[in-house]
Amino acid sequence: MLKPSLLGALTAALLGALSAPALADASYFQRFAGSFSGNGTVQREQDSSPRRVSCSLTGAAPSANRLRIDGSCRAAIIVRREIGADIRYDPASQRFTGTYTGSSRGPAQLRNGRLRGDTLTLDLVYPQPVHGDRNAVMTIRNSGNGRFTLTVTDQVDGQSRTTSNVSLSRS
Repeated sequence: MLKPSLLGALTAALLGALSAPALADASYFQRFAGSFSGNGTVQREQDSSPRRVSCSLTGAAPSANRLRIDGSCRAAIIVRREIGADIRYDPASQRFTGTYTGSSRGPAQLRNGRLRGDTLTLDLVYPQPVHGDRNAVMTIRNSGNGRFTLTVTDQVDGQSRTTSNVSLSRS
């Protein structure tokens, strides 16, 4: 028979272990709080080569299990596109889901997300075909040093190709 103090300690340890993923993800989301700016490339479906873009984003974690990123990217001086992501974490399934805005086809669904270390990988499903199908992969890397990268990889002409790659730093 366990003593009450030992039983209490074991219960506290077990509850702490069960809630650990939610706490880890909350700290990951906090890395995106604030204003960021940077540049990279975006491969539009109708272009044969990627376009250079500059972006400005603001991130916030309105709750322990939710992240919002909103902003815009510019290519040259005249092309501007609103971009953003609303990502939620479900501690019960340990999965990330949400929406991504930035495609000319409309908001895309983010599904089956997994956080491994500093990298969040999500299945991206467009509402209409882009580069020949509706599926891509979004990868967000944030090591907590005030910088992060957002990459979208898609199948283009039967080969895996990076169609968006933007690096941002806290401004």
